[in-house]
Amino acid sequence: MSDKKSYMNQSCLITEGFFSKLKKLIGLSSKEEKILRKNSKFMKGLKSLNSDLVDLEKSMNDELKMMGSKKKIKFNKLKVNDFTKGI
Repeated sequence: MSDKKSYMNQSCLITEGFFSKLKKLIGLSSKEEKILRKNSKFMKGLKSLNSDLVDLEKSMNDELKMMGSKKKIKFNKLKVNDFTKGI
């Protein structure tokens, strides 16, 4: 027999779904994220929610400062993928 490389050899095959698992592991955009990013109503609400979180953070830090505490509160901004993790 010849020494040609067989593409049907079990050691050369990539398991089915390998790239989709890799994509999820790395955190690349999913279909749901792309759909939500195009939805202007959702993006407007997310932007509003983030600005409300910033306002809440500022007011809480001001209250803590008035009470004499040196602690500061910092919220992380919400992203689209925060809402698609369970999908």
